[in-house]
Amino acid sequence: MLDNQPGAIPVNVSCTALVPWYPPSPPPPLHLGKIAGLEAITAGALLLKSFPPRRFVVDPWLREGETALIWAASGVGKTMLSLSMAMAMATGGSVGGWRAEKPSKVVYIDGEMHLQDVRDRVDMLKTTGAVTLGAPDLLDTNLVFFSRQAQSRNAVFFDLTTEEGRDSILHACDTLGADVLILDNFTTLSEQLEDENAAHAFKKIQRFLLQTKQAGLTTLLIHHARKDGNALRGSASIEVTFEVVLELRKPKIERMGAACFSPHFGKFRQKKGEQLLPRLWSLTEAGWEIGEEVDLDADNAALHCVKSLQFVSQTEVAAHLGLAKGTVSKHLATAVERKLISREDLKECFAKARRLREEGVGDDLDTVEEEQASTEDY
Repeated sequence: MLDNQPGAIPVNVSCTALVPWYPPSPPPPLHLGKIAGLEAITAGALLLKSFPPRRFVVDPWLREGETALIWAASGVGKTMLSLSMAMAMATGGSVGGWRAEKPSKVVYIDGEMHLQDVRDRVDMLKTTGAVTLGAPDLLDTNLVFFSRQAQSRNAVFFDLTTEEGRDSILHACDTLGADVLILDNFTTLSEQLEDENAAHAFKKIQRFLLQTKQAGLTTLLIHHARKDGNALRGSASIEVTFEVVLELRKPKIERMGAACFSPHFGKFRQKKGEQLLPRLWSLTEAGWEIGEEVDLDADNAALHCVKSLQFVSQTEVAAHLGLAKGTVSKHLATAVERKLISREDLKECFAKARRLREEGVGDDLDTVEEEQASTEDY
């Protein structure tokens, strides 16, 4: 019989049973460890990895471990905003609708101001209520300043362009247990930068910013604009490392002698919301005032202030523009002569501004008297 011959296939055995069986290959390791001295991770391990939630150091635009570049022309208000945010972050407070989720240890390195000027500005921001302090007592210990002007003449201050300077900054932050590092400003903290317009000159600084992220630090670098004010100073390559690039833009109608700007987010890696729309920030004796920017589409700034319905009197317009009240009166009279607006419409603008303000904050007898006086000079 066929089935008795050597090598014959038994009639009750399927041919597929003779196909060689190989055990399945083991899955590749999820954790690779170090390769070439660097940590590597597979996509599988990455998808399984859990991360602690990253809180907002400045809600809604800066999370812990991120870096931000804030730049503007001189005199716009970079330092006043930076100090305001430092105070808010140190106490878990807020400024202008931007909020710190909880208190942080903040190290503020200042490269040019006199320590007395720093003191006066912090005191003013505190006493005027410009910054809402979450836990006021924490301001005394959670905000630490390093001021160049306060050092001895022979002391070597922090320098972002030297390895020793960068290491000393990280060491100071480690020693103090810092969560946030503010560097104000790039120009005064980069003494040995050879050519600020050369992209390669910023490589070491970019590496330093990456090191601050690895250390878990949230870092803000303050920088100047070019002389024309239209772009940040030096090579644009400095922007590469930052999650956030924030320009403080001069308003079309400047407020003389006070910090006044409109924040514009040129780079932002999260979803933008209403709180990030450009608004006009003005620092007054009563703190930060935030509102809509006056649209200047002609030469008469006083007239556009009136039309904005933000001012109830010529006195307020004059204070905003840094002009004498008589000068504002002449500008408005000229606008009437040129038939840009009628006297009746001017009066109605002041009256409407007063009504809008009353709806928001209630009646004010002083404002009523001021409004009546404002219509008598043209």
